[in-house]
Amino acid sequence: MVRRSIVLCLALALAGLALLVPLRDSQADELAGPTADQLRSRAACESQVSNGKYAHDSGGSRTAAVCRSGDAVHWTADFDIDCDGQRTTQCNENTDPSFQPDTSWHQSDGRPLNSAGLPFIVVPLPSSIWDYRTAGIGGATVAAVVYQDKVAYAVVGDQGPTGIVGEGSYKLAQQLGINPNPASGGVDGAVVTYILFPGVTSTPIENAADAVSKGEAAAQAFVNSTSTCASTNLDFTSYPTIQSGSTGPAVRAAQCLLGGTNEPSGNFDSTTVDAAKAFQTKVGLPADGIIGAKTWTALLAAGTQPTLRLNATGPDVRRLQRTLTAALARTVVIDGQFGPLTEAAAKDYQSTRQLVVDGVVGPVTWTALQAGK
Repeated sequence: MVRRSIVLCLALALAGLALLVPLRDSQADELAGPTADQLRSRAACESQVSNGKYAHDSGGSRTAAVCRSGDAVHWTADFDIDCDGQRTTQCNENTDPSFQPDTSWHQSDGRPLNSAGLPFIVVPLPSSIWDYRTAGIGGATVAAVVYQDKVAYAVVGDQGPTGIVGEGSYKLAQQLGINPNPASGGVDGAVVTYILFPGVTSTPIENAADAVSKGEAAAQAFVNSTSTCASTNLDFTSYPTIQSGSTGPAVRAAQCLLGGTNEPSGNFDSTTVDAAKAFQTKVGLPADGIIGAKTWTALLAAGTQPTLRLNATGPDVRRLQRTLTAALARTVVIDGQFGPLTEAAAKDYQSTRQLVVDGVVGPVTWTALQAGK
């Protein structure tokens, strides 16, 4: 009797542990990344990047602007169901009167995306209103999509009409708790926020787990970032040496890059000296509190390390052009277009730093720049 009681107790204990494990995993999943409210709050429109606004539906009022806040590009709109791509039980000619058996971007095996299986969003085709490519956005760019109290992570997977925003895949709708039926689903009103992270891409595009992992990290960094420098000019034809007592726009730019919670003053005070020393220590430069070429280079290069090459566009190219201007002590045109002159500057930098000279700026070149070399 005693032995049977012991066995029974052990069995009950093991069963209890089995029940607890998935609960713990589920709780961890729910806590990963920022909340819906945190993302919505951070996604205030610091600057409008679209030349005008978009409608939610054909013939509707144009009320949705594409904005930039920090490193993210975002808009708020309705949610229409995109069921295009691979034919599935959920998405086909019978379930969707507007079904198209293709998507703008394809899986790594060459097939169209699967709307019923992959969370993706739709960007408007390039037009005079806005060209997503100039913002460093393309297929597989990771996005956080917010609806009510839910956050789902997706990739850019398809293109839509030039005058409309607010569309996502069947699977994304499901994850957000929106009716995914392509004929009768979706949700009206400016109630869904789409936040895209230029330079952050899922590899391959159909790897939803990779999109979630990278999206959570990018979203957390976005929420943690300060918005005080949204209107501060960081583009200079040269980056002068500045130190205690210096004043002006270059000091304001440096204060933005150094971070902090206060609005940049443009006065190189003791707080700025301390911040400069802390940054220099962090990247391995002499901590003298003077911002010269090497410190400027490291400050301007800080951030992600996307691979950039000829014909690349977007904010990461601007960041590179600023950095090369400081590192080479000569003007590199800062226009967000990786053209022949930017490629030549990249090669010059690589040559003088004993790196592989190919004009392609990948992790190795970024690491050197971020160290102030």
